[in-house]
Amino acid sequence: MTENFDVVVIGAGPAGYVAAIRAAQLKQKVAIVDKQWLGGVCLNIGCIPSKSLLKNADVAYTLRKRSKDFGFSFDNLKLDYSVAFKRSRSNSDRLTKGVGFLMKKNNIAVFMGSAVFKSKDTLAVTDKDGKVTELKAKNTVIATGASPAMLPGVTVDGKQIVTYVEAIMQDTLPGSVVIVGAGAIGVEFATIWNSYGVDVTVIELLPRVLPREDEEISKELTKELTKVGIKIKTGVKFESIAVAGDKVKVKLPDETLEVDQVLVAAAFSPNSKGLGLEAAGVKVSDRGMIEIDEKMQTNVPGIWAVGDVTGKLMLAHVGSAMGIICAENIAGVETITLDYEMMPRATYCHPQV
Repeated sequence: MTENFDVVVIGAGPAGYVAAIRAAQLKQKVAIVDKQWLGGVCLNIGCIPSKSLLKNADVAYTLRKRSKDFGFSFDNLKLDYSVAFKRSRSNSDRLTKGVGFLMKKNNIAVFMGSAVFKSKDTLAVTDKDGKVTELKAKNTVIATGASPAMLPGVTVDGKQIVTYVEAIMQDTLPGSVVIVGAGAIGVEFATIWNSYGVDVTVIELLPRVLPREDEEISKELTKELTKVGIKIKTGVKFESIAVAGDKVKVKLPDETLEVDQVLVAAAFSPNSKGLGLEAAGVKVSDRGMIEIDEKMQTNVPGIWAVGDVTGKLMLAHVGSAMGIICAENIAGVETITLDYEMMPRATYCHPQV
């Protein structure tokens, strides 16, 4: 069975679902496809649940370390991280349901399954039961996001060696942890775990924490993180990371750290494989990023790309802005050109950057 649409969006994260809504508002017949969930990583296992955990961490830190400053005292403080985890999941679920409601409200057809290009205007969507639906689209928007990049020689097992995906979905805390990578994800998890009393060491290959931010900010943040007991090692390359019984050994040039868990938070790679881009003739860079112009159009007329899969600036609000501009260009209405240099961004550690 073939269904025809003006716009089909692949990926229902902040770039994809926003592009779909804007296209529907501009009187296009729209479908959206996602193989896992509405709201994408951001709402389900990223920005939203992590902010919820950070709020809990802030309260936990105040109770553990600063109660005197606020004039209260108590005996036998008990912190139950599983409650913080449950709160983060309920916040996430509420917002994900909201995205489903927005799809209905805007008459956007939702297909849950994996989409593959058969040709430049035809997609085959396979659902979890193996049923295939064919979608014909005048315009296809690729918004498939990105995934944690794996480090050479490191095997993520999801328990002792984890990415942010497993870290955000665990309802217990490790006693000690090494975080590989001092970007936004690394320092945010360092903040959460340290606030609950976890022994945290952050290692970073580049010479400073938050290497994409201003140097003075990195310097000040290092002071603040160190002050609360987070150990920071910059300009350090690990030699190996391996599970040894119930510990993980992280071999550095001058020492070996033994911890309960290692969080790999080093980099992201775009989800551009397995989409059949070759069949459609879409140009992809050496690092897997889909190449686009300022209108969000790929080298193939009628195929567009937005969000993390383009590798421009991997942030939810940037993806949403790209989605809106893309939909406006498809509909041929007035729009703007994005200046990625001038995009605001934040890191929600403590203090916030």
